[in-house]
Amino acid sequence: MSSKNSYLSGTKNKNPFFLFLISQTISYFGNAFHFIAVTALLIKITGLGTSAGFIVVCTPISSLFLSPLAGGLGDRLNEKYLLVFINLLKSLVILAFLLSYNVSVIYILMLILASLDIMDNPPKKKIIARLLNSKDIMVGNSILTGMTGLAFIIGPAVCGIIIEQWGLDIIFIIDGLLYLFSAIILLFIKNKKYKLYRTHTQIEPSNNILNDIKSGIKYFRYKVPIRKVILISTITSLLIASINAAFYSFAFDILKVNNSLWGIMMSLFYGTNLISMFVSISFNELIQKMDLLFVYAASIIVSGVWFCYSLAGSLPFVLLLQFTEGLLLTLITIFLSTKLQLITRREFIGRIVGINDILNNIGKLLSVGATYFILRFYSARFIFVLDCICLFFCTIAMMGIRFKNRIKL
Repeated sequence: MSSKNSYLSGTKNKNPFFLFLISQTISYFGNAFHFIAVTALLIKITGLGTSAGFIVVCTPISSLFLSPLAGGLGDRLNEKYLLVFINLLKSLVILAFLLSYNVSVIYILMLILASLDIMDNPPKKKIIARLLNSKDIMVGNSILTGMTGLAFIIGPAVCGIIIEQWGLDIIFIIDGLLYLFSAIILLFIKNKKYKLYRTHTQIEPSNNILNDIKSGIKYFRYKVPIRKVILISTITSLLIASINAAFYSFAFDILKVNNSLWGIMMSLFYGTNLISMFVSISFNELIQKMDLLFVYAASIIVSGVWFCYSLAGSLPFVLLLQFTEGLLLTLITIFLSTKLQLITRREFIGRIVGINDILNNIGKLLSVGATYFILRFYSARFIFVLDCICLFFCTIAMMGIRFKNRIKL
């Protein structure tokens, strides 16, 4: 608990991180708004919940091509200015939704947004690792996750109401302005203060970005702990993507929710990030002491939640399941993200995050494709049972390998 207190008292003098936190919070509200707005736009045009499921596919498709480049650029360029540029582009892309109601064009714009999300993940992780001491990184990740929760508690519900009352156009205008404000605030991070947190023994990037990418892959191949964390992250991500893809059909085609109810459901699910922030900070030392055992225990409980989805018929029960699932998945994400930042040399963080992204998203792409194929023959409830079985037995297998290795030692 001492690390938490020392960090919270120290943030008053850490203006760069404080400004970064404000900027990201505004950006998170932008994410919450366009998530609901794009879903509502596709439902309005096609009348099908499955059409909105393309949102789940966008990031994996973009990651196939951009994650290696994103990691390389994240380690080569100034993170602050890279994020400013990306947020400005996001603002323009969001406003472009106002110009077309063609499904193909909307899908293209969604791919561009997903590509920009891929590009800004490595510099975000790198900023956190450089602005905070190692013992404070999990707390910093937790606070940023909590701000995501705050945005998704307020944003989707408000967005759904605005759409019902005033239409979609106003939401896209507000969303574009949010990304613009986020970019402007980042500019106020002073370079001199920011550089104080850089390491003194880092390896400088080469003159060729391809060589940087190759060196990142080589570093990844020879670091067993990094490979293990990324493997767990990939398995978890691909199964979550399958659940998310099926959940669109489950919500709109089986439960028959409207835009307002969908906004409330998403507020509850993503709003658990805020609760996870307090849980993660309060039990920081215990979670890190449990290490991967925490991930295994939480994963088994999540598999049970997914099985319960297959039996759920009432909205209150589904909301309870969403709350439990969202809380546990967020805690798992915080822990894995923190562990990856801690066990990776700081000059390689961008590239390792890029490798993690591309492997995670390849898994997502394959699982979403398989999910939509299965949905042609079975309902979303079948997907929930299938993913429950996969997560449970993968977790048991990883626990068995862990204990087997300990016995050998």
